[in-house]
Amino acid sequence: MKYVFTLLTFLGVQLASAQTELTLSLDQALDMATQKNVTMLNASLDIAYAETQVNEIKAQGLPQISGSTDFSHTFKIPTQIIPGDFVGQPGTTIATQFGVPFNINAGIGASQLLFDGSFFLGLKAASEFVNISKLSASASEIDIKEGVTKAYYMALISEQNLSQLNTSLENIKKLQSETEQLYNAGFAEKLDVDRLTLSVANLEININKLQNQAKLAKQLLLNSIGVDVNQEITLTSELPDEPVSDSNVSDFNPENRIEIKLLDQQQELNQLSLKRYKMGYVPSLYGNFSYGSSTFASDGDFDKLGDDWYGNGRYAVSLSVPIFDGFYKKAKMDQVKIDIEKTENTKRQAILGMNLQVAQAKTNYVNALKTIELQKKSQDLAERIYNTTSIKFKEGIGSSFEMINAESELTQAKTNYLNALYELNVAKIDLNKALGLL
Repeated sequence: MKYVFTLLTFLGVQLASAQTELTLSLDQALDMATQKNVTMLNASLDIAYAETQVNEIKAQGLPQISGSTDFSHTFKIPTQIIPGDFVGQPGTTIATQFGVPFNINAGIGASQLLFDGSFFLGLKAASEFVNISKLSASASEIDIKEGVTKAYYMALISEQNLSQLNTSLENIKKLQSETEQLYNAGFAEKLDVDRLTLSVANLEININKLQNQAKLAKQLLLNSIGVDVNQEITLTSELPDEPVSDSNVSDFNPENRIEIKLLDQQQELNQLSLKRYKMGYVPSLYGNFSYGSSTFASDGDFDKLGDDWYGNGRYAVSLSVPIFDGFYKKAKMDQVKIDIEKTENTKRQAILGMNLQVAQAKTNYVNALKTIELQKKSQDLAERIYNTTSIKFKEGIGSSFEMINAESELTQAKTNYLNALYELNVAKIDLNKALGLL
């Protein structure tokens, strides 16, 4: 048992180490998401399904060929009554039986649609439905790119904030060590040492919390990509720096939005449906062809079944002319006309909502630019205060309380700047999506 336990432990360690760390840039994360995210996988399947529907409609316009064969045994041949005049017995009737008991038939038939206007419009509508599926996939891809990019930036910010706290912890620990040496030499108070010790403990608590947040941020990123959230990951891209101005705020063109493209495509389908019902008043033309052969055998001659075959064949062209359908097609056309009007109303309302969304996104982006500018100034000021306080403390004319406050304020200023940088990039993502540029 001890050997088995040791072996299982060894295999467990090997399997755990076999999972390699995933190294991803932002572009690689986006590419992987388009390949592994379940929403994108289903969107691709929707396109494939729509294409099969096109093939299904195409099949209706191709020759329909079928073969058949049957064997029958008429064990009791029907009796028919014929006038006796046929056999020279006028004024009488005679009971007789026609046919033989054994019969085999084999044949092949084909039919072909020659003209049907509604069929060709239906085929066109199915092709347009494929385009809708592709646009829906594009909409899903936009949402996934938005989610992955934001999650990637969040993971980056979490790492940078954690790094900033670790740097602050190192500085406080160094200051704590120096203050302890001064205390031991009689040049510092025990209160200064205790304050720095408490500051170290508080930072360690905050670092532990931030480590969990950073881990959760990476798991959120992995989940948005569509891979195992327990996968180890290293991020190689950096958070974009703040722009110098808002000059890259573009004008809005509703036609760039995927939602408008979907509505336009839906309207195209509505128009095709209207034309298809109108074509229902046009005659349809079909062609048919069949050929078969039969063999017979009488009682006692079953072994001769199949010796002689008698062929038969026919072809036909049929024209179907619609005359009156109880106003069915008119009712369907009226329904489609209502759908067309509703789609136009939906498009107008969508454009109004998009203009509002763009205005809000632009406002948020401009505000984020102003915030990052103010946070940059606050960070520079905090650095100057920290440097001055550090010099005063080392020269013995400053207190540990001032030093701890200066360190805390600098850390908070840097954290605020990083968070403002994240918010600026998120605002830029939202603006690009609102403008239809994502």
